[in-house]
Amino acid sequence: MSDFANLLAVWGSAMWRASWQGGLLALAVWCVCRLVPALPARFQCWLWRLVMLKFLVALLWSVPIELTLLPATAEPVAWTTNEPVIFGSLPIDGTSAVRHEPLGVGSPLTLIFVAWASVVLWQMVRIVAACRQARWFCCGCRGSEDRDLLEPLERFSKLVGLATPPRLLESVGSGSPLLVGILSPAIVLPTTTLKQLDAAERELVIGHGVAHAGRRDLLSGLVAAVIRAIFFFHPLVWLSERQLRLTQEIAADELAIALQKQHPARYASLLVSIVSKLGTGSPVPTMSVGAAGSESSLQQRLSAMRFMKKATPRIVIAYCAALGLIAAVGLVPWTVVAAQSPSAKKVEPKKTTVSGKFLAFQDGLLKIKVQATENEGAKDTQWKIAEDTKVVNHIRGVVKEEAARDAFRLLEVGAAISVVVQDEQVTRVEIGIKESANKSPDKSPDKSPDKSPDKSPDKDADKDADKASQLAKTGWGKFVSFQNGTLKIKANSGAMLENKISESTKTLVWSDEAGKYVPTDTATAMKQAQVGEWCIVNVSKDNVALRIGAKKGSVAGTFVSFKDGRLLMLGKDLGESFTKKYGNNLHFNKFAAEVPVYESIDGGEYKLVGVAEKVLGSVNEGAILTVHAQGDDNITLVQIGVPNKK
Repeated sequence: MSDFANLLAVWGSAMWRASWQGGLLALAVWCVCRLVPALPARFQCWLWRLVMLKFLVALLWSVPIELTLLPATAEPVAWTTNEPVIFGSLPIDGTSAVRHEPLGVGSPLTLIFVAWASVVLWQMVRIVAACRQARWFCCGCRGSEDRDLLEPLERFSKLVGLATPPRLLESVGSGSPLLVGILSPAIVLPTTTLKQLDAAERELVIGHGVAHAGRRDLLSGLVAAVIRAIFFFHPLVWLSERQLRLTQEIAADELAIALQKQHPARYASLLVSIVSKLGTGSPVPTMSVGAAGSESSLQQRLSAMRFMKKATPRIVIAYCAALGLIAAVGLVPWTVVAAQSPSAKKVEPKKTTVSGKFLAFQDGLLKIKVQATENEGAKDTQWKIAEDTKVVNHIRGVVKEEAARDAFRLLEVGAAISVVVQDEQVTRVEIGIKESANKSPDKSPDKSPDKSPDKSPDKDADKDADKASQLAKTGWGKFVSFQNGTLKIKANSGAMLENKISESTKTLVWSDEAGKYVPTDTATAMKQAQVGEWCIVNVSKDNVALRIGAKKGSVAGTFVSFKDGRLLMLGKDLGESFTKKYGNNLHFNKFAAEVPVYESIDGGEYKLVGVAEKVLGSVNEGAILTVHAQGDDNITLVQIGVPNKK
């Protein structure tokens, strides 16, 4: 029963809103047309069409636009659809309503709805019957082959833009010529009437019928009849439909005069002559329009011809713009509401950002060491977050979003981390990954085994790696060019990175002879740099550090996984000091797309089998891999398996 009660409440609210808003627009348009009778008939016709559409749109548009025009109240009162209200108690502003007893079978609103639905159904049956009557009427007529009538019919149809001219039919008997049919319009001429009219009068009848067909007046009349059936109780709907029919006749006269290039006075004279011969009256089929019409309609049509004149393009554009504005403002349903009380305004939860160093993530509990501030020193804190919480991971300047359980799995203690908290809930986590945070430790060349790549920690980069804005400026890649103080390098991802390099930049160049990086002045280093040579730029708050070149080396181990372009394997022969400090987990940064992969099958020679992103994803866990690199980021070659020694 509650669903039916809600339906009745929604129906009652919609009918009330459509009734009073459509009524207001109808009164406004009626006043405009009365005060300015010189308005073009086609403009007035469109105004009444908008009025009829307003009733329908306001009924079907379930959520009206709220206009805050009333003063704020201390405690706004709201009404809900759980306790429906009848028409008279629905407020204009929609903010409050009179309470009524629960709806039942015999409740007033239920009885009103049943009565309304019964009348609407009866009216709809009459409309369908009228459409069928018009169709049967056309079926009882025969096609006309009179060339004197067909020639102006085709000519006028082309002028109004009809692709197919209306059919020309002849009926038995007398009466007013009329236009019948919405989908397939036809001009019906009684045979007795044809004998009474001369050539000029016949041409007027044809022109008037084509004008109605070109303006789609029958379709407009059908829509108006349906809306009138829904709002049968509303006197202004009946008024609007009557005014619409009248303005459609006047607009058709206006268009027919333009088609026949006649003076309005001459057209009026012919129209009076036709009516004097045929008499006035309504068309036989309901869904049709006649050339003569009723006596009152004829008087108003003749009176309107005093204001008919040719409109300039500028005036036409002005009227179209006015119609568009009225349609945009008038058709949209709205409701007047009170302004929101200042005390009732929603207070947005305050967002805070906590930055620090990563400590641990276990059982959904994230532990970090908060950075020291002016008021208090560094402290440990923890936040409860779900394992599938999205974490933004800044990996060497490449932003990646992943779940917390994956982001923290290989994250080392001390990595920079920021937590955004809103209303005591963690809404965002960002990780600033340093060179050593990917489990790819940077060992210095002079302390590491010969078989491991260059993995020495870069102190200048680690110094400011906890700031995402600084990490975004840090670049790794191959040297491209140095011009006008701008260094261009190509990252593994293929992106071009640019950095401003000054003479004061701290520059280190790898020396194979010394087996380490050697300080070099920037100008000399830039001149000696070769295209494709490995470059690392670290930007901190205080300075910029640049490394050019890197130790060539290789590391062997067993394959664990290759996901999102990153290789994880267990290293071997790394030396006791290395494994004691870092373990034997080697997690490489994202491979470049063109890194070649060679494989030794059954102990044979290495053969090229493809590139890393295509091959490594299908390697079996435990397979022997050898990774060759120039520095810890510039992977140059991967070998699978080991050839037999001869």
